[in-house]
Amino acid sequence: MKLFQALGLASYREVALVGAGGKTTSLFLLGRELAAQGKQVVHTTTTRMYPPPPEIPLLLGGKDRQVAAALLLSNQVFVGSRMEGDKVLGLSCPQLEKIRSLPQVDAIVIEADGSQGLPLKFPGAHEPVVCSQDTLVVPVLGTSALGQRLGEENFHHLELASSYLGFAPGDVITPRLAAQVLCHPLSYGRFLRSNAVIPLLNQADTPERKDLARELAAILLAQEGIKRVVIAAVETSTPVRGVLNAETSCFSCS
Repeated sequence: MKLFQALGLASYREVALVGAGGKTTSLFLLGRELAAQGKQVVHTTTTRMYPPPPEIPLLLGGKDRQVAAALLLSNQVFVGSRMEGDKVLGLSCPQLEKIRSLPQVDAIVIEADGSQGLPLKFPGAHEPVVCSQDTLVVPVLGTSALGQRLGEENFHHLELASSYLGFAPGDVITPRLAAQVLCHPLSYGRFLRSNAVIPLLNQADTPERKDLARELAAILLAQEGIKRVVIAAVETSTPVRGVLNAETSCFSCS
C-alpha cells in the first residue's frame, strides 16, 4: 500500500501535514506517489521550510498563472512566496485559495507546521496554519520519542506541554502521554471538530516502535473524530507499516 492510499487521498484534494517527526519527507513522498498516478501536484507550505529537491521546480511569488504555466512542463511544483534566508517562506491563505481554484491542480500537499526536526511537538497558538475545513489534517508524530524521557532534545515547545498538560522534563513519553499531546484542544485536537484528521505515526522502523505505535493508535482511535491511524516509516522502502481503522478494529499492511 502507498502512503497516499493509506491516508485515503482519493477523497481529498488538499492535505496539510502538521506536528513533528517526518512532515517534509512525507510531503515529498506523497507528491511522488500522486504524480506517478498522473496527478498534477502542488507542494507548498504555510510556514517556512527548506527548498525542494532539484527535480521539483521552485516557484516564488505564489502567483496562480505562474503555477498553471509550470504544470504544463512538470507534474510537480513547489510554490512559495519568497526566500527568507535559506528557507522558503510559505503562502498566505488568500494566495493558497487562488492556487486551489486552478483546474490544472489535482492535489495540494502542504507543510503547515514547523518542529525544528524533533519527533514530538505541542503547537503554539499561531500554528499550524490550515486554511480550509476541506483540508485533510495529518498530525505527524515520530515514534522514536516513545519510551524516551521528555526533554528539549525530543519535544518542540516543551514549555507549552508543561503548562497545559502538567508534564515535566524527565517524564517518560508513553503512548498515552503522546495521545494527550496530539489530542489536546489547544494542540491538534482543535481540528477534530472542523476537519478530517488522520494521525501518521512515523519512524516505526523497529518491532519495538511498531508495537508502541499500535498502542498509541488504539488510544487515538478511542477519540471522537479519529477514525483512521496510519503507522509508517516514510524514509524506508516500505513506508506504510500499518493502517488501523475504528470501524474494523483491524491492523493491516504489516
